[in-house]
Amino acid sequence: MNLLLKSATLIAFLATSSVHASDRSEVIYYFDSELAADPAAVPMSAGSESTGKGTVTVKNDGTVTMDIMWVIRGEDGPINEDNAVIGMHIHTGDEYTNGPIVFGFCGQAPLPSFGGTCQQGWSSDSAQIATKYAGKICDMNVKDCYNYGQTSAKEAAQLLIDGREDMYVNIHTTKSLAANGKAGALGLIRGQLRLKEESSPADSDGDDWSHMTSTSREMKPSLRGGSV
Repeated sequence: MNLLLKSATLIAFLATSSVHASDRSEVIYYFDSELAADPAAVPMSAGSESTGKGTVTVKNDGTVTMDIMWVIRGEDGPINEDNAVIGMHIHTGDEYTNGPIVFGFCGQAPLPSFGGTCQQGWSSDSAQIATKYAGKICDMNVKDCYNYGQTSAKEAAQLLIDGREDMYVNIHTTKSLAANGKAGALGLIRGQLRLKEESSPADSDGDDWSHMTSTSREMKPSLRGGSV
């Protein structure tokens, strides 16, 4: 009887562990990004009044999506056939660094297309909005892709979640590419990704996705791989 009891207890423990592991894999992380000129990393962007704001949703399985709004102002615009939005990406690096692409959302020549041509928006005095852009891992074996394209989407997402790599959102235009010249595709406006919150899935007793908690770097450094 004792052996049967122990076996039943072990089976129950393994089943519970499996449920908890499944729950952890479904946690969703939300990152905010405030985009603007960053002359420290992109000297040619000095004086730009263009801005943007994005929310990036990240899952442990490597799924990455982005909602983003941007306004191209002054000499940076207008956005048209001669000055298109030619790329939106997540790169590695802090506000002083120009790093390789980790995830791409959209683009056109001479930059990679990833999910297809970027939404170009409307008149130059309107805010441009794009929702639910699906990120694709930069998997080309070139230096412009993180780790020469050898990192999977799941691994890259975990780097962001754990805070082992600083990352930023970058918007590229035809004009900004030309202005940066030999320096390369440094982008027009950019913003660091900051962890906003996490949402846990339903637990085993059927509760809904109610475990919404603020998880900024300052409040939960453990999620960012240690103190900051």
